[in-house]
Amino acid sequence: MSGAGADTAPSSDDGGQHQHQQRAFRDRDAARRRLRLERELAIARAIRAPLATVVRDHALVHLPPAAAARLRLVHPSWARALASPLFAVAHAATPRRASGLFVAPAPTTAGYFLPLDAADTVPSPALAFLPASSPPTVLSSSHGLACCFSPADDAYFVCNPATGSWHGVPCPPCRITWPRPAVVVLFDAGVYNFRGDYALVCAFESEPGSGIYCFAVFASGTGVWWVADAVAPAEGLVPSSGVDAGGTAWWRTAIGTAVGYNPVTGRVDLALCPGDSAQWEIGSAAGTLHCAVRDGGDVMVFRLDRHGGWEVAAAVSVAEILQRPWQPELAYELSDSEDDEEEEAAGQAEVERAGAVLAVANRYSMVRVPSDVVRLLPFQGAEAEVVLLAGRRVVALETVTRRRREAVLPDQPAGKDWSAVEYAAHTNTLALVAPVVFMEPPDDQEEVVAS
Repeated sequence: MSGAGADTAPSSDDGGQHQHQQRAFRDRDAARRRLRLERELAIARAIRAPLATVVRDHALVHLPPAAAARLRLVHPSWARALASPLFAVAHAATPRRASGLFVAPAPTTAGYFLPLDAADTVPSPALAFLPASSPPTVLSSSHGLACCFSPADDAYFVCNPATGSWHGVPCPPCRITWPRPAVVVLFDAGVYNFRGDYALVCAFESEPGSGIYCFAVFASGTGVWWVADAVAPAEGLVPSSGVDAGGTAWWRTAIGTAVGYNPVTGRVDLALCPGDSAQWEIGSAAGTLHCAVRDGGDVMVFRLDRHGGWEVAAAVSVAEILQRPWQPELAYELSDSEDDEEEEAAGQAEVERAGAVLAVANRYSMVRVPSDVVRLLPFQGAEAEVVLLAGRRVVALETVTRRRREAVLPDQPAGKDWSAVEYAAHTNTLALVAPVVFMEPPDDQEEVVAS
């Protein structure tokens, strides 16, 4: 029996394991109590915190840079918070809507910034702080950073128009032959981009007139351009349409396609216009490519899904955007006058009843009834927004809240037609601009970069 009792008695190893489990349970309970106590203390501190502190820590990041700068005088702690690089990173990462558009310079006039909100402007609308001998053109913008080009100096700059900070960047490896380079700035506005690093993607034709485009990439952390292996068919690429959507540089083309290149994955994407390619514009909303297509008196907004197809995001009428009655422009195609004079006469009579007639330039021509010329403009922001140009009016309508913003262009100077000018959407933030770190190019890219 003594032998049986010895078999059932707990061993020393079992007792040690039991004690170890008990200590683990006690440590876990103690950790939970400490975490609960810390949360209770944090809630108590938040409740007792002065309103000024709450506003400083949670509300200032939502203000436009111009409004935030004026609040530096409220208290020294506010001045320190607004001057902190961490605040600049948080401000750039905060979702916000577009501040306005940069209007491209004309041969006789300088470009400038057109704000959609009076309080959300930039200190120098013409970007006079850049060391350029000619008015710079804003090629693209992303989360507060803008890539600018000076044709007279053949110089490129990446700047923050809201803060006036800038850095020069080297020219792309292939000299651009068209008036405006197709460069898109890619900027990750995440809270971990403490330096303000960015990338530039330049699309250029492999051979003039081929319609096949290559992509050159520049990174602020390396300081060199390199040419990617990817190519894409992009006949009629519109250089001024470039936009950053989730780290991919996108452009639309004159043949109803959109082409995108992601320098991180090396992937090329193609998307077909979901409507009339003569009446569409691409933009970025919440980091996803969107497009706006005019269909008669309505504007349809589409969002690119993960499978490369378009899905309807919103629909709004032009009349609602402009807040007045509007009729789409009518068009009549006349047949050969020698073959069908009666049909031409009927069409001519219809045009005259509508109120206007344009001269027929050729035997085959298009007679249009002029009405308000409405043009879709590029857009960017946390939510989709339709931006229209009607005469001198620039009207933006948020598709979700239906809130409107409006700005008026000045009187057209000689030789400048607002309906034909290039525009670049821009959002003001306090984003940092990383200095360019120049390094030796890779061996396989040395000849390309030096060209």
